[in-house]
Amino acid sequence: MTQNFDKARITELVSRLSRTFGSLAGWSFDHRWWVVLFSIAFVTGSLALASNVRIDSSFASFFDPMDATYRSYENFREDFGSDEISYILYEAPEAEFGPWNLEIMRKIVDLTEILEDEVPFAYEVLSIANAELMVGNEDGVEIRQLRDVFPESQEGLLQLRSSYLDKPMMVGGILSADARFGAIVIEMDLSSTDPLEDIRLDPEGGDGLGNLYPQATSRSITEILARPEYSDIQFYHSGDVPLNAFYNEVVGEESAFLNGVTVLVIAAILLFFFRSIPGALAPVLVVQMSVISTVAFIFLVGWQIDLSFGSVPTLLTAIGVAHSVHILSEFRRSFLRLGDRREALVQTLYLVGVPCLLTSLTTAMGFIAMSTVPIVSIAHMGVYSAFSCLISFLLSIIVLSALLSFGRRTHLTHTVQTTRSTMSTRSTHKSTSPKSTSPTGTTPTGQFAVEELSDRFLRSVHDFVVRARRSILITSLVIFLASGIGITQLVAESNWFNDFSDSVPVKADTIRIDETMGGLSNLILLFDGGEPGSIIEPAALREIDRIQTWANHEDLVRKSYSITDIIKDLNQTFHANDPDYYTIPESRELIAQYLILYESAGGDEAYELVSSDYQRAQLELRLGMSSTAEVVLLKDRIENELALHPLTESALEVTGVAALWLKLVGLIVTSQAQGFLVAFFTIAAFMCGLLGSVKTGLICMVPNLIPVFLTLGVMGWMEIPLDYSKVTIAAVAMGIAVDDTIHLVLRFRHEFSLCGQYSKALRAALIDVGRALVITSISLIAGFQVLQLSVMDSSATQGILLSTTILAALIADFLLMPALILTFKPFGPERAAAEG
Repeated sequence: MTQNFDKARITELVSRLSRTFGSLAGWSFDHRWWVVLFSIAFVTGSLALASNVRIDSSFASFFDPMDATYRSYENFREDFGSDEISYILYEAPEAEFGPWNLEIMRKIVDLTEILEDEVPFAYEVLSIANAELMVGNEDGVEIRQLRDVFPESQEGLLQLRSSYLDKPMMVGGILSADARFGAIVIEMDLSSTDPLEDIRLDPEGGDGLGNLYPQATSRSITEILARPEYSDIQFYHSGDVPLNAFYNEVVGEESAFLNGVTVLVIAAILLFFFRSIPGALAPVLVVQMSVISTVAFIFLVGWQIDLSFGSVPTLLTAIGVAHSVHILSEFRRSFLRLGDRREALVQTLYLVGVPCLLTSLTTAMGFIAMSTVPIVSIAHMGVYSAFSCLISFLLSIIVLSALLSFGRRTHLTHTVQTTRSTMSTRSTHKSTSPKSTSPTGTTPTGQFAVEELSDRFLRSVHDFVVRARRSILITSLVIFLASGIGITQLVAESNWFNDFSDSVPVKADTIRIDETMGGLSNLILLFDGGEPGSIIEPAALREIDRIQTWANHEDLVRKSYSITDIIKDLNQTFHANDPDYYTIPESRELIAQYLILYESAGGDEAYELVSSDYQRAQLELRLGMSSTAEVVLLKDRIENELALHPLTESALEVTGVAALWLKLVGLIVTSQAQGFLVAFFTIAAFMCGLLGSVKTGLICMVPNLIPVFLTLGVMGWMEIPLDYSKVTIAAVAMGIAVDDTIHLVLRFRHEFSLCGQYSKALRAALIDVGRALVITSISLIAGFQVLQLSVMDSSATQGILLSTTILAALIADFLLMPALILTFKPFGPERAAAEG
């Protein structure tokens, strides 16, 4: 009794909602001009708000400010400043002696000074021109800079080259071991996460990308390096500044480009199927309104467009058009059958309003499930994408209805009056569709042939399912098991370098730098002596030196820097440059004296490696390009070394960008599992409640589970790593895939209530909504494939994986779900054919 009562309540609720949507369609028809004016005002206001949103491509966008690893990183920055740099590798292959050619070196000195003077937000520029070369004299130590003692002859410069190559701290940092390459390191005064008012180049110049750090900095450096006086020097530019600037351009400019291409592709698909320009343009217009309003929403809640946003407009455009396809498809049928435009609109929303609402809710659930994950940018993406799904639905219902109200009131080909369907009953559809019409009321040439072809295909699908349902179930089980095995091979791993396609110039520059000099990513080992002054005790310095020496033998470590480098260099300099004295002095007093003399001689590089109170010191390990799995192994080996030989004079903490990547990998695993489970159980509960039966709801979830498992299994079998760009795939794909299921199963159940025969009901349901499902799936797949045009390989891969999921979901809905329903008969026993 309770189950029947619940079903009765659900049926009554659905009926009320259907009548409400029908009334809303009538209201939109009657007030079409008010709706149009509202749409114009809505778009204008959304554009005004969206224009103020800020882009944040920094790594910090992934983390909660209270996350322990992130807080450690921020504390490190408070002591040692911003760790963002621009790294410029250079060579002069046509010049004798390369960079050490007298004229080339003069240009490097000149370039260093120009970069110091002209690059906005630069804290310090370091090159051979101004590097600290320590030389002993009768007074103690002298710190020389090449630009201050520039030699007059080529021979004198080559003698100086030998002196620089004798300094371990410089080799691999600002000059290569073979002296064929040099480097300029520009340390930044800011970080991409600093407040907006701090990163404006011109305080009155607005918040466009060109007026903000790092874009303004990267543009300035690029312009300087391109000047004709440096044409005989080959530059390779990488580092945080150009990489973050490039990410900003991708998020800000490429997103708009890809979204525009998606609009054109989907419009072309709709034009082919509906043979109507209004039928092609109206849906994409509605969807773009939702995309613009989503960006406005991001601004209103105080968030920023971050690295997770890149493919979102394309994703939302492809998803949002599904409502319009169902509305247009049903409207054309109703307009032909009823002959009156207003009545056809009312009937259309009466029939598809509730299914569209339900699919919007399930897609939103898939996105909102991601709002529970610990990766902040992904959680934000889940919220604003869910908002976009819901606003897209509302706009489709109201605005699209108003747009469809324009045109001839009565149908030209409707010459025979039929008994019009009421909003509470509907006759069983024939197995073949009536000759179709465009939304404007005319019958387009070629449309009938397209529909006949699709109807024949759908009838073939029905016949195949009825004939081979056991084979379908067995095959699906095999695919499920094989996918499960593949999922066990899935590896969580991130490598930011693999995000870029090979066509990106900064990728080629990064490869050259990595092959030639020290790495561009870093792992920071932060030593804390516990009290001011403690870190320059000889015993504490020897511990740092021991770990540094050990780390330098690791293949992943390309270069390292610490305060011990400078202190050992000072000790060697005070002992006539004798290599035997490249050691830590025995006396704390001697170390303190060295540092005082170093400071009085004008040295300041040491103070970037220790805190001002000499309590903490950093050991910076510059790492070659690597995956997080390799960094994890390095971190494990460091921990093993510390376990074997514990520190006694200081505590050690691992931080830096590489440490953040390691934390992110852990969050990715948690987020994928958590997001998928939340999405699955939420949508499953929703489906069970919607259908009034746990059995029916779970049966309908199976066809949506297999496509997700198949995609993750393929990733495992093909060794595609699970990284931050793919962390949403399972939950989002689940939310998208279930849309087709809702449309088909609701129509299936409705047809079964009319005829009482599962096979006949399946045939009628496939003919009714199957064509719209094919169109929406083709639109989704084509929309996701637009991501292949991205310069980000991560986005292109995401497009392929989502397309695979959608295709698999359509096949599962057409084959597996009907096979399950025909086998388990969840709608009740069949009635005799005469009763139907």
